[in-house]
Amino acid sequence: MVAAALQVAVWTVTPALINFAPPLDVVESYMWGREWVLATYKHPAMPSWVLEGSRVLAGGAFGWPAYLASQLFIATTFAFVFVFGRDVMGSRRAAVGVLLLAALPAYTWLSPEFNHNIAMLPFWAGVVMALWRAVERGSTPWWMAVGAFAAAGLYAKFTTVTLLVAAAGWIFWDPKARRSLATPGPWVGLAVFAVIAAPLAIWLVEHRYGPLVYVSERVRLGHDHHLQPFLWGSLANFLAVIVGLWFAGLLTKRQRTVISRSTTLSHRSLRYMGVLLFGPLLLTLVFASATSSGLRSAWSNSMFNLAGVFAVGLLSERVDEAALKRLMRFVLAFVVLFPLGYAAVFGPFFYTPSKVPRVQWPQAEISDRFQRLWSAATGGLPLRIVSGRSWAAGLVGLTAPARPSILNGGRLDWSPWVSQERIDREGMLIVWDGPESKLPPALARYRGLQPAGTERFKVPGKSSEVDIHWIVVPPKSGS
Repeated sequence: MVAAALQVAVWTVTPALINFAPPLDVVESYMWGREWVLATYKHPAMPSWVLEGSRVLAGGAFGWPAYLASQLFIATTFAFVFVFGRDVMGSRRAAVGVLLLAALPAYTWLSPEFNHNIAMLPFWAGVVMALWRAVERGSTPWWMAVGAFAAAGLYAKFTTVTLLVAAAGWIFWDPKARRSLATPGPWVGLAVFAVIAAPLAIWLVEHRYGPLVYVSERVRLGHDHHLQPFLWGSLANFLAVIVGLWFAGLLTKRQRTVISRSTTLSHRSLRYMGVLLFGPLLLTLVFASATSSGLRSAWSNSMFNLAGVFAVGLLSERVDEAALKRLMRFVLAFVVLFPLGYAAVFGPFFYTPSKVPRVQWPQAEISDRFQRLWSAATGGLPLRIVSGRSWAAGLVGLTAPARPSILNGGRLDWSPWVSQERIDREGMLIVWDGPESKLPPALARYRGLQPAGTERFKVPGKSSEVDIHWIVVPPKSGS
């Protein structure tokens, strides 16, 4: 509880004080959230709902509500992992397993960026906890919880399906779980899953499996075709757990006083954790290899919820009070050092990298200046649509008074809430960062329109500047 509370407090306050703009995925999800759609061309929309809900509850504030939401999802994950670990190995060993997660990047360094990987964490852990209890207790309510967690996980990210496949494999492999198929529980749970997941399935069919098309487009264009980032990310997570084990003294051979032998970890529970830990990783690699798809390093992070308790399970007899105390000091050190490191890398005061971090872009000034520019060019019309590259468009639209819709990349098939008729009627502001030539191809037909130009913004606390190019597409007269 203490570790979770510190996690929430420190990683909410630190980015709120340091960042002038939310991270990339947060900005994009904020823009999608105002549309209240089930999914987008990339992902299901749960993170967008959470961020829009947090904005409403915070009285319209941006930034810190997103950081707080991310930490609450992580704290919930800790709770579910602890409950599962307590069931199979007792409270103290479970606490050690959860503390080991504090060394993983997804729970610390990457946690300010609330995205689909973080949104998936508690549902992934919830499936693990609920499935074990459902089988062990023969409980229909817990089978219903499995179905609910599994379906909700799909709304967070479609790759939850790898966990569900691994879980199904374990059910057919484990004799006790297999016998449960003769009871109503699993089928009631499946019905719960089907009811909750049905709207998302219908959306996919109606939108011609848009996220899968998007992935195939990236593969075809060569944007994602390497497995190495995913493998390196997985290795980094494993090494982080090993460092925690070493710091706790669990890798040494010296004799120690064991906390308790009353909870003997069964080979069956180890097999369960092994299947649900390594199964999704292997399935992801097999699928990516078969489809020639690339994988990013962060995509493995959600798959390591069980890494800590699994490691403790393998070394169960070595866990003692001293190990728990050493690991707590290890976590407390991370609570202090990681935020300082975050401030040094991303903050405006300690270090100036060659490339300005996105979170240091002056979002408020960018939005205000482009709002004035649009108003001057259109005679005071409200800005209703912003397009271009998603990062720059999101920065402009995030706090614009009329809460404009985003037209991602200028593609109507990516943003069905915008139509050509709406563009003709309301007009559109196109913005993009980087070289002037980086105007998205779908918007190339607007090049050469007037007014157009480039705005330069000074990064607070640094000598760096960023350029954002723009084109005003005014409403068509008579529309």
